[in-house]
Amino acid sequence: MERESGPPGRGDEHALPPEALAGLVTDARQMIAEVIMLHREFPAWAVWLPGQGLSWAAVRPASARAPGPDLPMVWVHAATPADLADRMRAVDGQLAHRER
Repeated sequence: MERESGPPGRGDEHALPPEALAGLVTDARQMIAEVIMLHREFPAWAVWLPGQGLSWAAVRPASARAPGPDLPMVWVHAATPADLADRMRAVDGQLAHRER
């Protein structure tokens, strides 16, 4: 029987081994896990961890074309990864609607 495969990056072969984050403090491990989850849900986006006192940030091309120096980019910022995901979803929805 042939097995259906999911989207890239969703299989166990891409899972981090538990020891990969063992030396980090709990907050850092949580932030890295959040970035991984965001990247898996939003592969077209680049996500930055917040610096000291700064917000989460993400950027993607403003079209379905590959990024380049002459293409506009969309930036979103949020206080939490959940809020960032909501904003990223909203932008993706607007861009998908516009490109139909």
